[in-house]
Formats: sequence, structure tokens, C-alpha cells
Amino acid sequence: MDADDTSGLVGDSGEGLVAIYTSTEGGESQSLATSTDRGRTFARYAGNPVLPGEGREDFRDPKVFRHPETEARVMVVSLGRSVGIFRSPDLLTWDLASEFGDGHGLHSAVWECPDLFPLPLDGDPSQMLWVLSVSGGDSEETGGSTAQYVVGEFDGHGFEPVTPPELVRITDAGQDFYAAQTFSGLPDGRRVWMGWVGNWRHPCSAPTQGWTNHLSVPRELSLRTHEDGPVLAQRPVVELDALRERPIVVRDVQVEGVIALDVRGRSIDLEAELDLGGATRAGLRLLMGSASGQEHWFDVGVDATTHEVFLDRTHAGVETLRVPEREEDVEFAVRRSGPRLGRGGVATLRVLLDESSVEVFVDDGLTTATMLVYPHDGDDGIGLFAEGGTATLLSLTVSPMRPLT
Repeated sequence: MDADDTSGLVGDSGEGLVAIYTSTEGGESQSLATSTDRGRTFARYAGNPVLPGEGREDFRDPKVFRHPETEARVMVVSLGRSVGIFRSPDLLTWDLASEFGDGHGLHSAVWECPDLFPLPLDGDPSQMLWVLSVSGGDSEETGGSTAQYVVGEFDGHGFEPVTPPELVRITDAGQDFYAAQTFSGLPDGRRVWMGWVGNWRHPCSAPTQGWTNHLSVPRELSLRTHEDGPVLAQRPVVELDALRERPIVVRDVQVEGVIALDVRGRSIDLEAELDLGGATRAGLRLLMGSASGQEHWFDVGVDATTHEVFLDRTHAGVETLRVPEREEDVEFAVRRSGPRLGRGGVATLRVLLDESSVEVFVDDGLTTATMLVYPHDGDDGIGLFAEGGTATLLSLTVSPMRPLT
């Protein structure tokens, strides 16, 4: 919103909008479109592009915000395997302030869809840091596309990380969370984002009808202190609680092997507290069923030996997806894992299962993991599993979720 009409293009109503987007004619560049009717219609700026590509490759995905301390508009934009930070007084003229990325984080594929935003460390406004997030395209190193973030300081011109260059912070331990973008200007200083639940290994191959792909639930972000440096924590926004229907509660279950519970559902919110005890691996078993004479399930678990969180859809139904543009089948029945940043023998798991996606938040969101899943009709059982010893389910609350419509 260009409330002060710094661009001179939207008038003094205080409601003018300026859309900054990547145009592709003649190569990728950044261009503007303006609206004076609250976004009902947009007109392209006659002077486009405002930031020419000048032969740059992979020059796209601008995220623009106002930096209050320097009173400038800041654009963070993809420069291939790094990001560029540009500044402007009026949204029309842009100057390169700095670049970031060389030698930092994961570089297995192009960096896309950057975002740059402030968060207080442990909720303390006197310890304000900045998070630079980027998504990385399909690569063999990551088994598809992925996303990562770096925590640092930002003065309106340059980004300086507070973590070592070799530290890689993956945003989501699953395979299907990409291109997340935050909302600016939310009440109470909240920072919320949503990501694409999909993967560039098979972007257009979902076996669905009437729609293809969707966004994650909105997630509220925070920064937490950790022994290896600040960690980005994610939690479903509290507004989702209003969709819960009457819950089913299970308590104090000793788990060894697999236990099926008298609970079912495919559009549900689960909250579990699990004492790993002597088990090496333990967790929730979702989408249980036996369609076509075969047993199916989707595991959400914690590994006590590797200190990892894992999602496993190798037995959940669909094994491969056809990618027409490459004329090949790609593996879909995969297992993904990432570090469990929380500590202790008791893990908390929040799981949002919504028909074809599983979003997991472990230890109050210190680790998150998101995966697509395409189960067979009738696969809706819920159970528990433990390997290598006995675990204890301290509590499990299963809340059916009503649709928005």
C-alpha cells in the first residue's frame, strides 16, 4: 500500500496499491502495476521495467517492504544462487545496496522466492533480529526442492548473519513446503506466513480433480534461542482453533509395536504428548487402512537415536507420479527427516491432516515437516507405533476440523 503516494501514481486517497512483479519480456526484470480502486483493477506502469534485468539470469520474485529506520522501500530479489537487496525512495528508481548468499547455506539449486523480515529473539523487542528465507529448486542433493533460512542483522542496506556460513537451517523437514511469504503490517506485530505445499520434482502431477496444489495453513513465526544459534519456530495461527469440533481424548497408552486406536479421520487436528521411554523410534500412525488387500499408513515420528523428526509415506498409497513434461515417473513414496531441535525424552506433536497433506509441528514448532499424501478411499485409521522398546502416549487429543465453507 502506497499510502503516502511516494510513487506519484496512486493519488492521495491513502488506499493506492502498487504491485511489484517480475516481467519476462526480453528477460526477467522487475515491473510495477498500480491500483486506485483497492485492487479491483490494475494498470501497468508506462515506464516499466523499473528494475531492468540487464542480462541477469534467474532475476525474479521481488519482496518489497518499507524499512522504517531509513524510510526507504527495500526489495529483496533472487539473483540466481544469491539474493540482491535494492533500495528506493519512491518505488520507481532502485539502486543495488548489497548482495548476500555466497558461501552461506545450501547451494544445490537456484535460490527463489526470498523474504526478509524482523523478529524479536525470545519475544524480547530489545533483541530484534532479521530472518532471510529462500527456497531452492529441485536437486539430487535434497531429493527435490527445499527451503532454508539465515538469521542475522539488517540495517536497511546490508544483511549480516549471526550464524556461521556452514550452518544450514532447513525451513521444513518434509518434502513439500516451498516459497513461503510473510504478511506485513499485521496487528500486534505478528509475523505470519504461508507456503506452497508442493515440490518442483513433480509440480503439476497431483492425482487430484478440480484443483492442483494448495497452500499451507497460516503459521505464526517466532525466534527462539538455541545452542547452535537462533531457530525459527512455526505454529499454526490460533484462528484455526475455531474450526475444531468436539475432540476425542486418549491418555496413558503403553506402546510397543503398532496399536490401532478407536479413532478415525482425514481432516483432523491432533495434539500428542509422547514419552519416548526406551523406544528408539515412536510416533503417530495416520491414514491406516487395507484398501486393495494391502496395508497402508503414514508415519509421523521421532527418532531417539538420531535426534530426528521424520515423515514416512512409503506405505501411504501412491508410489510414483508421472511427470509429463519429462516423460518419466518420479518416486513419491519417500521418507523425509530433519533434526529435532527440541530436547528431552518427551516430545509434543501437533499434526494437521487435511485429506491430502500432513503438516507437523514438533516441540512447540521448533521443528516442522510438511508432506503431501494421496491415500486410498477408506484409509482413515489412527494408531501409534514404537520400535526398539516401549514408549508411552501421555495424551492425544483428536479434533475433527469443519470445512470453511
